[in-house]
Amino acid sequence: MLSPSDAGDALSASKCVDVRRESVRCEIELAFFSANTGARGRSVSECVMAFRASKYRECRVKLTGGQVIAKALRAYGVRYVAGVPGNGNSGVLEGLNTPGASVPFIRVVNEQSAVHMADGYFRACGSAMAVVLPAKTGIFIASAALSNCLSDSCGVLLVTGDRVSDDTTTGSTSSTQPASGWDADSACGGLKRSWKVRAFSELSQAMHHAFASVLGARPGPVHLEVPLEIQKHTDHVHSESLQNRLAQVGLQGDPALFERAASLLASAERPIILAGGGVVAADATSELKELAEALLAPVLVAGNGIGAIPDDHDLNAGSVGSAGNGCATALLGKADVIVAVGSRLSDLPDIDGGRWSVSELAGKKLIQIDVERDEIGKCCPVEVGIVADAKSALADLKSALNGKLKRATGARRQAFIELMRELRGQWLNAVASKSGAHETLISAPRPFLELRKVLYRDAIAVIGSGALAHIAREHFPVYVPRTFLSPGASAAGGWAVPAAIGAKLAMPARQVVCVVEDSDFLQSMQEMAVSVMHSIPVVFVVFNQSGPEFVSGAVGSLGVRRTMGEFSLPDGRPYSLAFSEIARSFGLDAWRVEHASQLEGVFRRALDSTGPALVEVMVARHETHSPQSPNDVQLHAAQQASVA
Repeated sequence: MLSPSDAGDALSASKCVDVRRESVRCEIELAFFSANTGARGRSVSECVMAFRASKYRECRVKLTGGQVIAKALRAYGVRYVAGVPGNGNSGVLEGLNTPGASVPFIRVVNEQSAVHMADGYFRACGSAMAVVLPAKTGIFIASAALSNCLSDSCGVLLVTGDRVSDDTTTGSTSSTQPASGWDADSACGGLKRSWKVRAFSELSQAMHHAFASVLGARPGPVHLEVPLEIQKHTDHVHSESLQNRLAQVGLQGDPALFERAASLLASAERPIILAGGGVVAADATSELKELAEALLAPVLVAGNGIGAIPDDHDLNAGSVGSAGNGCATALLGKADVIVAVGSRLSDLPDIDGGRWSVSELAGKKLIQIDVERDEIGKCCPVEVGIVADAKSALADLKSALNGKLKRATGARRQAFIELMRELRGQWLNAVASKSGAHETLISAPRPFLELRKVLYRDAIAVIGSGALAHIAREHFPVYVPRTFLSPGASAAGGWAVPAAIGAKLAMPARQVVCVVEDSDFLQSMQEMAVSVMHSIPVVFVVFNQSGPEFVSGAVGSLGVRRTMGEFSLPDGRPYSLAFSEIARSFGLDAWRVEHASQLEGVFRRALDSTGPALVEVMVARHETHSPQSPNDVQLHAAQQASVA
């Protein structure tokens, strides 16, 4: 066996041999080049320059603008493009069909659905999907979808066409410097960046800048406007300019700040970790569990952090925020040190159900970790602020804790953990009591209970907007990151159906179920045609809320019938569409469920379908349920008394 010094000498010798071989090869090629091009009488330097020029030309390929876009998409890992075809983007669509650079095109019915589809794709796998629309006016049609991507940090590349303008050139001369091409378009507030390509020579560089922004530290939707003339123009492009040039480097935090944070946590008696969507986006769930187990600290999830720690993990204390529970909120109110990772802290309630304020943080020490400096201390004063990506930060914080944790501190924390388990048990019992598990009529929570029985642990549930997300969070446990997808704070209507199709494209081996209310489904049900045309096996579960009436729940909490949110005829009778029949006309397998005992069997048959399927669930009307129902308030009061 070679010693380290011998191995180093052998490696150096090997490199020298490789260099000599390359030198000999280049000399031979140069000799052939000189002989074949009549280079006699020319100096060696002239021959070398001519030789290099010929090699450079060999690396250049002749492409249209559309083909440049297609090759760049493939280089940056884009596997699908969604959109609406038209004259304005015909050059891009032709480029997508180029042999060797082809990218499958998913034709949608509505422009907004294309962005929703790319949104669901990114949430499911963390990679970007592209959207191609004929004209810039498509941005305004899809503005709500783009705003949703921006607020939830979902990376989407939107390419639109346009007619030629006075400042557009198709030749190799750039009319503007690429760096100055980016501008914040006030008319397109839902975009992270927007840029118009004014010359063919800018195109490859523009694609690089676009993906650098789409997949940056804070992903988001980026718009690239490429006039039709540039899409159709043909010119030589250097092949190296089309390669992926993004560096996969995480943002490292300051070691001194980690030492300060570790000292605070080592002396804390009631530490809590608050995990936001940044933990999931950074694939830092393993690091999160390791830190929590080392600290013996409960983990709360906020916003898109659902799935950062399995719901059946011993340290999972539940969710906080608009879809939170009393157990998590009570523990948050009693914590002495809070580690917030990848969360904007903009959706945290205080222990009375309001918003966080400076007074609510009295006696608490906040350690905030975020990849963006502007988020540190934006909502709450912090004791230690660390700018770093969640994955490296959690690992560095755990390393800084080595040797600082004491056995006595761990014993005091055990009492806090026991309190967490007691409160969580109370919460789960309260949730079970209102699940409708023993009723013949179908209450809103019941389908989620039956779905969890038949779905695999890593199945992806795409939940529509409105109160449905709150109900699902209570009654549908989540065990794997990126498997609970919802439109977040913006609650965009019509999001769920195309987002579920995008999630299935991203994770074809996973079960994907889309659960949506009838009013939400009506806004994008036409996209079922996409799932049929492309054989995308998604199961759509539609809550038809014109089912039989709950006698005990016929009157709302204010003594008024809750009919304003329902579809009804002038005489008060419910108005309902036959969603299962509509689905069959689209070409889906479809069932209608009117009794709770049918749910499990029908769900199994739908999941066994070879193509897309739909289950119409007749949900009982006038069911009183809200994120803060009377039962929740009573449980919350009991938890506060127990904590005190």
